[in-house]
Amino acid sequence: MECLLEITGLTHRYGSDIVLEDVSLKILENKIVIMRGRTGAGKTTLAKIAALITKPCSEKKIVFLEKDTSFISDEERAQLRLKYIGYVDQSYKLISTLTLLENVILPLRLLGWGKKRALEKSEEVMAELGIKNIMNKYPFQVSGGQRQRTAIARALVKDPKLLVLDEPFSNLDEETTSSVYSLIHRYIRENKAGALITTTDLYTKYNCDEEYMIHNKKLHSVLRED
Repeated sequence: MECLLEITGLTHRYGSDIVLEDVSLKILENKIVIMRGRTGAGKTTLAKIAALITKPCSEKKIVFLEKDTSFISDEERAQLRLKYIGYVDQSYKLISTLTLLENVILPLRLLGWGKKRALEKSEEVMAELGIKNIMNKYPFQVSGGQRQRTAIARALVKDPKLLVLDEPFSNLDEETTSSVYSLIHRYIRENKAGALITTTDLYTKYNCDEEYMIHNKKLHSVLRED
C-alpha cells in the first residue's frame, strides 16, 4: 500500500513559541485519518504543513508521494499542491468575485482542462454535494454551510491523491455531514487516495482508519473500538 505522506519527528515554532513538538504522521492510500483537538491545539498548523502550504521550521523530512519536500522551491510546492492535493480551509477561502461554479472550476482551468470538460466535471461534483442549484450565486449570497460544501467541491473536483480538510463539517448539520462524509469516504476508497480530516468534535464517531488527538503540542494515537 503506497504511503502518500510521511512526517517524522516534526517540531514547529512561531517565533519562540513551540506549537507542535516531535510530531510523526503517516497517511496511506485508501486510508482516512481523523485528527481531533480543541481550538488552538495546532490542528490547522499541522494540516497546512501536510498540505504543503506552511513550510516547517525544522529540517525534518516531509515526504509526499516519495518526494522529500524539505528543500524544494516554492514553485515546486505550489505545483504539487495544484496537481495532487485538495485542501479545504476552515474559512473556505472562496474568491468573492467569482460564482460558486467559477470557484470550483478554477483549479481545473489552472491544470489546463478545456472549458467544456471542466464545466461538466464541476457540475457533476457540485450535484453530488447538493449545491448545483445555487452554482451561479456568489459566496456572499449563500449560507456558511453552502460555502463549505463549495470549498469541498473545489478540493474534490481535480481528483487529488491527498485530501486535507480542516474542520470541513463545522457549519453543516448532522444529516449533511453524514452525506458529505460518505461521499469523501467513497472517493478515498475508489481512487486510492488518502485523507486527513481535522475536527474540534471530540466525540462523534467516524468511519475512519486512524484517529489522533493533538494535546499539549503532541500528536497522540487514539485506540479505536471497532
